[in-house]
Amino acid sequence: MKINRKHLVMLLVSVILLTVSLFADFEVGSTYFGFKLIEKRFVKEVNAECLYFEHSKSGAHLFKIINDDANKTFSIAFKTIPDSDAGTPHIMEHGVLNGSKNFPVKSPFDVLSKGSLKTFLNAMTGSDVTLYPIASMNDKDFFNLMHIYLDAVFNPLIYADPRILKQEGWHYELTDKDAPVEYRGIVYNEMKGAFSSPVTELSYQIDKALFPDNAYSYSSGGYPTAIPSLTYNQYLNYHRSYYHPSNSLIFLYGDGDIHGELQFIDSEYLSTYTHSDAKISMAIQKPFNKMKTATAYYPVPEESDTKDQSYLSLNFVAGLNIDRKLVTALDILTDVLVNQESAPIRLALQEAGIGREVSAGLNDFKQNVVQITVQNANPDDADKFYEIVTNSLKDAIQNGVDRNAVEATLNRLEFNLREGDDAQKGLTYHFSQLNGWLYADDPFLTLEWEKPLADLKAGIQEGYLETVIDKYFIQNNHAVLMTLQPKPGMEKEINAKVAAELVEYKASLSDEEIGQLIEETESLIAYQKAEDTPEALATIPLLDLSDINPEAAYYQIQKKNICKTPILVYDTFTNNVVYVRFLYDMRVLTADYLPYAKLLAEILCSMNTENYTFGELDNALNMHTGGFSVYLGTFLGNQSDDELIPKFVINTKAMNNKIDKLFELSDEIANNSIIDDRERLKDVLVRHQSQLDASIKSNGYGYAAKRVKSYYSNRGMFSEITSGVEYYWFITDLLNHYDDQAEEIIKKLHETANLLITKNNLIVTITSEKDDYKLYTKALKKFLKNQKSQKFTYNNWKFDLELKNEGLIAASKVQYVIKGYDFKKLGHGWNGKIEVLNQILSRDYLYNNIRVIGGAYGGWCNFSSNGDAYFASYRDPNLGNTLKIYSETPDFLENFNADETEMTRYIIGTISGIDQPKTPSQQGNAAVNYYFENINREDLQRERNEVLSTSVDDIRNMKKFVEDVLAQDAFCVYGNEEILQQNSAIFKNLIKLNR
Repeated sequence: MKINRKHLVMLLVSVILLTVSLFADFEVGSTYFGFKLIEKRFVKEVNAECLYFEHSKSGAHLFKIINDDANKTFSIAFKTIPDSDAGTPHIMEHGVLNGSKNFPVKSPFDVLSKGSLKTFLNAMTGSDVTLYPIASMNDKDFFNLMHIYLDAVFNPLIYADPRILKQEGWHYELTDKDAPVEYRGIVYNEMKGAFSSPVTELSYQIDKALFPDNAYSYSSGGYPTAIPSLTYNQYLNYHRSYYHPSNSLIFLYGDGDIHGELQFIDSEYLSTYTHSDAKISMAIQKPFNKMKTATAYYPVPEESDTKDQSYLSLNFVAGLNIDRKLVTALDILTDVLVNQESAPIRLALQEAGIGREVSAGLNDFKQNVVQITVQNANPDDADKFYEIVTNSLKDAIQNGVDRNAVEATLNRLEFNLREGDDAQKGLTYHFSQLNGWLYADDPFLTLEWEKPLADLKAGIQEGYLETVIDKYFIQNNHAVLMTLQPKPGMEKEINAKVAAELVEYKASLSDEEIGQLIEETESLIAYQKAEDTPEALATIPLLDLSDINPEAAYYQIQKKNICKTPILVYDTFTNNVVYVRFLYDMRVLTADYLPYAKLLAEILCSMNTENYTFGELDNALNMHTGGFSVYLGTFLGNQSDDELIPKFVINTKAMNNKIDKLFELSDEIANNSIIDDRERLKDVLVRHQSQLDASIKSNGYGYAAKRVKSYYSNRGMFSEITSGVEYYWFITDLLNHYDDQAEEIIKKLHETANLLITKNNLIVTITSEKDDYKLYTKALKKFLKNQKSQKFTYNNWKFDLELKNEGLIAASKVQYVIKGYDFKKLGHGWNGKIEVLNQILSRDYLYNNIRVIGGAYGGWCNFSSNGDAYFASYRDPNLGNTLKIYSETPDFLENFNADETEMTRYIIGTISGIDQPKTPSQQGNAAVNYYFENINREDLQRERNEVLSTSVDDIRNMKKFVEDVLAQDAFCVYGNEEILQQNSAIFKNLIKLNR
């Protein structure tokens, strides 16, 4: 339907008047469907009217943001204080979503994931809070989701079925009297994966040291070795204690009917409760008389080189989170003193040669925690690290914090707060307001940021930042200097200890008890394999296909030419922000230059330029832009791996009144960066290698996925060379030989830049409001006239693709098992019905077998329109069995059956994934993607029609399609050294990642 401007204005006015009318209907002190209105006011930070209620009978609190956003959001949050390291809050978050009184299916969450038009559906556990948020643009779907989530938290089946705790948390598993007993459980393996990262272990040890007398000393997610201490009675008592309406905050956002929402929540749930007087709050940790020092350890593979592999971390408890002026000040200080390119603590540590990377952050606790950490450090340097940091802080007090850096950081902070480029605004606002409710019973407190920001700006002029440094860092003994050291073979020691515990446990059992444990194991497996009854499934509300918009969304790019350069323009409302990308085609390079292109992307913005030092450049970018990054990206022409279009991307954004400066700074970075500063380049290279080292220890899935795709895909090999294991080795080798090879490295970087960054090789993409075209055209012309012109030819890269089938050995407690291939190279084409196949396999077959039965945190597959197909497991205790599950997928498809209701559910869930809301910048990026990959509106509509018409026979007929992918037997596993060694026969090579 076409609407002219006059009618559009009238429509907007009508919406505004309706919102105002809704707000005016409510009076403070009055009661609406059991909810007494405590406060109402317009909150300019969210540009909306806000209502805050208390439910008189149950004591629940409810906060509603009223606006015209169709992407409605609901959440219910509970204050959940951990009472041990057993992970009770986390396991409870999982458990309540496994069936409830009114929805007695085994996993309503899974059923909803398969068959809802949700735009968000999840649950999450924090250090002292657990929340259950959903979002949907469909009114009926929104109420369905809200109904199911409220029933889950207030009426879970955990009381009737102890198998839920066993599945989601932990259990003893014994399938044969002669077999060893094992620990199994989804959260148990999830947290083994989480604690495989040294950074997670470091945070845990810091919190234990800083908060010995309150619950922040515990891992709310669960410490792996402590999870099996949780008993069923403890589990149920935790729910009784914390999951009462009086301990909850209900959050609502969007254009939903507030009267209907209140009436429903009251009548269906809250009216059956009475107010509880229990006051739940995290206790305040008393300050220390003296700073603590502590040492802890993390595992690395045996025979690993432990030199310079330690973490040194200085941590301060600094005031209360409800002091929002202080929180903002601490946030700015961590950036200005540590994180920025020319931050004094960063430069002082670099000069002293302590560690390879330093970072600082602010933890979101009731009591603020400032953390300053160096990685890849020598543990013997701990005292020197402390001295340097302290001296730098004292210097900042004496000489003042750099005002230019502070002003620039404030500008970037304010830009991010005002930009609003967020598809899930309701969730963002909910997360923002939680701390105010948690720590001050005031949900407005942390939502309204303008006054504390204004107070801070005024305070800065009067020395407030220096006062904060003195009070909370220099004069503060509530601090811990933590050293985390690598320990080869530690994981084997932990596993041996656990195995010994299990042997001892089994030895304590009588023959009758062993038989009972086997029966319990078999009962749990039978429960996990059993399908929900039709009667149980019928309790889950289901939309009709008629509720789905039959038309596919499409974002149309406009191609223009300015100074003979292609400009791809996408016009939309952006709140006066202009999003710009400069795309340089990388085919001008030969393949051996690709890792240098990635390194070039990493060092730009960090080097001096002709007109700026690197510190001045950092300040200028913060002052005049909302962000600036350089990265490598790829498109596939006609969605074919044989038509790889790789791009070197300079990505930035700014308010439209700063557009001249945006192009000026882009030109400065692209053309005037001083690459041949040997010492500065080495500093940046050292930091980059350290970041990669940390990444490879914590992102097993990402590295295994890139590695396996490099076996069969040009795009996959490109990604592996420029961001995978090969790139990590490349950077490590450059650093190890830097002093001898510096001139050659600089030469290669210059050659790379000279080939890439030319006007002839450039396409510019711009997403902005239509009226901004004239604003940026003049600045863009000036930018383009400054770019050098140069003839070029594209290289036809010939990657050596080989099925290597490797095991990547890491200090991991779990595995990431990836298997895949390019189905287009096997003669298969793309069809929208494959999207439904993804949904069925991921949400049913793989979810049930890998997660529910196998105990992994996740298992899924993805078949993409570009031909890429892969199966993946995440934080998986298994290896061989997971590969077996993949191989049996064709058998599942051959016997697949679903009635009309179930197929409708699969189709709706598929459409939900396609119809996720997009921000203005995401819409612009999608339009650019359509342009390069030659995707038109008809293509998307055809695929949508194919999704909507998918039948059971269509799914069964894909057996051969999946069979052919799996038959290529291309797989890669990142995982535990012992497990990989035990399965070494299936691999062509076992590789240790660290070099």
